[in-house]
Amino acid sequence: MEQTAYKTGNPFKVLKMSNGEDVLCKVLEEYKDALVVEYPMSVVKNNIVEQDNHIVEHTGLQRWMNFTHDRAFLILKEKIMTLGDLAPEVTLYYKHICKRITVEESKEPTSEDEAMMRLQDNVESLLEHLNADPEDIEGLENTHVFPMDKTKLH
Repeated sequence: MEQTAYKTGNPFKVLKMSNGEDVLCKVLEEYKDALVVEYPMSVVKNNIVEQDNHIVEHTGLQRWMNFTHDRAFLILKEKIMTLGDLAPEVTLYYKHICKRITVEESKEPTSEDEAMMRLQDNVESLLEHLNADPEDIEGLENTHVFPMDKTKLH
């Protein structure tokens, strides 16, 4: 696979991973043993039952790697079976999804302190909607809004 990612001049690729996954991405850089890709997305298929009880398969995209705001990832070539250029209509859809992710991420907190402040603001807003006293949230960091089972990690 050496020097193949840019051969066509199209950086938008679909990767067939050795585990069977299809991954859509933009190849940023190619190395002898790895690719650096931007916004890799897994192709997911869901069956949807329509009103007339027909089952329709819906194909969509989801983040390939959850719980991170990183944009670029290193993928070892040994984990890739093959790759190909994205079709123009798929490239258009992929770019649209990437733009939506960029907009959403610009609204995300950039630090733990900011995340905590947003959570506290959300709790205050919830209490207002429930007509509760906002002073009820003082000391929230030492209490739990919902009962927690400490034997579970989730």
